Amino acid sequence: MDISSIDTLMSQTLTSQAHAAKVNSMVKDQMQTNGALAVELVESASTRPVDPSSPLGQNIDVHA
Repeated sequence: MDISSIDTLMSQTLTSQAHAAKVNSMVKDQMQTNGALAVELVESASTRPVDPSSPLGQNIDVHA
């Protein structure tokens, strides 16, 4: 191997590593965004207050 081919190979390797690092960073950022959105969605889900005097949910039809 001569010096120029080694230099080209090293340059290609460094470019590949830099690209992989950038892609990993983008994936990590996207996962953090998706996680934050999921947490926001769960927190935004509101539960309705239960009316204890309501007959709703008191009877269950088990003969279907």
